[in-house]
Amino acid sequence: MRICTLKIILFILFIVVTQSAHAQRFSGGLRAGIVASEVSGDNLGGPNKLGWYASAFTYTPVAEIVNMKLEIMYITKGSRSVPNERNDFLEYTFHLQYVEVPLIAMIDISRYSQSPVLEDLILHAGLSGSVVVGYREQMFDANVPASEVEDFNPAELNIILGFAYPLAERVSVHFNFSNSLTPVRPHSGGSKVWYNRGQYNTIWTLGLSYNFW
Repeated sequence: MRICTLKIILFILFIVVTQSAHAQRFSGGLRAGIVASEVSGDNLGGPNKLGWYASAFTYTPVAEIVNMKLEIMYITKGSRSVPNERNDFLEYTFHLQYVEVPLIAMIDISRYSQSPVLEDLILHAGLSGSVVVGYREQMFDANVPASEVEDFNPAELNIILGFAYPLAERVSVHFNFSNSLTPVRPHSGGSKVWYNRGQYNTIWTLGLSYNFW
């Protein structure tokens, strides 16, 4: 899985380098915010786990209304059980830390909107490759021994959808939804169907970006 993710990252970098040969204007900056996450299929509900992300990005125009953005990001994901009567007051948290490389198409819809509010909206759609750089599983505030942690995949491929809206000349607010296309780990019972191979990361992010150039 690590080899496949490395190939994805190299392919993304190849696209950006190829585009740079034809584009003369690059912009870039930093982005950071909060994450609400869950692991779909673990029967814990959610999104109950809060985390954070931070990234550096650059983007360049590739069409009249489309910019392509490349990011390098640190992001926390996972799941959390909120103790209540229905789950016998289970206290459980699954922490996952990733380095993620998103490639995003930023689409300017101003020409298609007559609304002064929506004309500044930028739609986002793309893919990302992620590699696990840390993890921790806790039950009742105690770490689950490594020998008892269920096997999980060290890398994943994700789909990303969202939008950005400018707050000032260089500052924008971002809202994104992301879901992994490859499973984090198998279902606890090991069951699989063609479209559901296990448990998947599902996250919502809210943050701010600042363009430095």
